[in-house]
Amino acid sequence: MVIYPIPVEVTQARIQLVVDQNAKAPPNTINQDLQAVYHAKAAAVEAALAEVQADEPSLLDVKV
Repeated sequence: MVIYPIPVEVTQARIQLVVDQNAKAPPNTINQDLQAVYHAKAAAVEAALAEVQADEPSLLDVKV
């Protein structure tokens, strides 16, 4: 199993969420923070998959 470190963007989005939760921010602000966390995670997963696909040679040898 390959374990990737948590990107800075995800950590920053989570910190902002916790800060807003502790400050009793309005629900729409909390929802925006949650969306920021989800988007940061999705971008990190995409980047990790692109990196893995670029590094690994193809296992199939297709000849046409």
